Amino acid sequence: MADLFDVVGDSFFKPLSSQFKSIYISCLNIIYDTYRTELSYGADREILVAKLTDYFEGLGNLEIQFEDDQETLKDSRTKAATFLRKLKEYGWVEYDIGNDQRIRIIMPNHAISFIQTIQSVTKQEEMEYQSEISAIYSLLTNEELLLRPYIQVIKPVYDHTLALFTGLKKLNTSIRRYIDELTADKTSEEILEDFFNYHDEIGSKAYFRIKTSDNVSKFRNVIVRRLQDMIEDRDRYNLIVQGYMNVEAVNDFEEASEHIRGIISDTIAHFRSYDEIVEEIDKRNSKYIRNAVERAKFLLLNSNNAEGKISKILQFLSEKYNEDEEKNLTEDASEDICRLFNMFPQGFLSGESLKTISITKKITDVEEISENYELSEEERELRRLLIQEKNKNRFSQKNITNFVLELLSDKSMVSASEIEVASRRDMIRVIFISFYGRSVKSEYIIVPKEEMIEKEGFRFKDFEIKRRVR
Repeated sequence: MADLFDVVGDSFFKPLSSQFKSIYISCLNIIYDTYRTELSYGADREILVAKLTDYFEGLGNLEIQFEDDQETLKDSRTKAATFLRKLKEYGWVEYDIGNDQRIRIIMPNHAISFIQTIQSVTKQEEMEYQSEISAIYSLLTNEELLLRPYIQVIKPVYDHTLALFTGLKKLNTSIRRYIDELTADKTSEEILEDFFNYHDEIGSKAYFRIKTSDNVSKFRNVIVRRLQDMIEDRDRYNLIVQGYMNVEAVNDFEEASEHIRGIISDTIAHFRSYDEIVEEIDKRNSKYIRNAVERAKFLLLNSNNAEGKISKILQFLSEKYNEDEEKNLTEDASEDICRLFNMFPQGFLSGESLKTISITKKITDVEEISENYELSEEERELRRLLIQEKNKNRFSQKNITNFVLELLSDKSMVSASEIEVASRRDMIRVIFISFYGRSVKSEYIIVPKEEMIEKEGFRFKDFEIKRRVR
């Protein structure tokens, strides 16, 4: 394997670390998009300079001065020509003079690979798992391709497999990133916004698809069986090895055979590990939803109850410690904070302890239950009503479903923005409506919308609520 800098040159990465790195990236995107769409060989330099000039015109009166140059660039066309020249010096583009003596700009293969990677990172396009698994399945079940089994089947199948499982690992990492962000210092509104963003970008798209339409398990057995057959069929296996030797310029049959067995075995191992990867994704998805809901509930607690008071105390302590960066949690607290508590270290139990030791227990006869202790019918009915009212106010799936069905009534759809939000409790109910609506067992479904809603100081993305059609 060649050294990276032998291929790209020592100055290749300078534009990405310079003070004008954002401008360089924008120029490279313009050059790449122009070069990629040109029908002829290369992109005409004058056309590129014109497009880059338009870009610099859009930046306004931005003055540019390079460290190795005393001149300050003010004219947009001069800026365009200078940046193009710099990119040529750094090895991102090359000049080619055609028969018509016109200069054309081309991008070397390594530059194209880098700019494609940069664009894929910034765009964060979601992988279509279905296209990858369908391509693998089609390649392995198409008998016509087996005439050249290495270049037409084994190699592309291996490439698609690596892309598929890399995408699954990226999904796992994306969920972990959302979980890590929950520990950041965020308000309840920000957590709710992240919660809806998560379901728009992860939960209802990538995660939902790998559990339904893009489920690899539906194709896995056939894929593994086909790959195993290629190893067991001696004639076909020899044809694969011979194809590898021709394409990869390997002269030793045993060496080529070892590489082929490694490729096929690695592909099979990937598909056999699919359940473990999806199980890990399931755990992270459940963990994120649980943590997000619990943290939002904690921040939305009523300050009048015990949990709310503890929340206020913790927030107060956090603010006090954040005011002085040099202060740490091991230092003695101030008297103002100490007055909030009445707790002291206790090394042993004694008569003055908060809870004294029980020395003896006297066993006495159980007193007879008074006949007058029976509840009257009115008391029984009152207690039953109190229990019903308590259960009615719980955020159970049954209660939330009944609330939603009552909202829908004879309507086909209701927006979350139509739900009255007059208190923290109402906002928590909206969260649970969204949470329960994403379950396949729910009697309703939710359809996310892009519009942001603000009610009584709470902000969340609107969504539609519809009956689930079985």
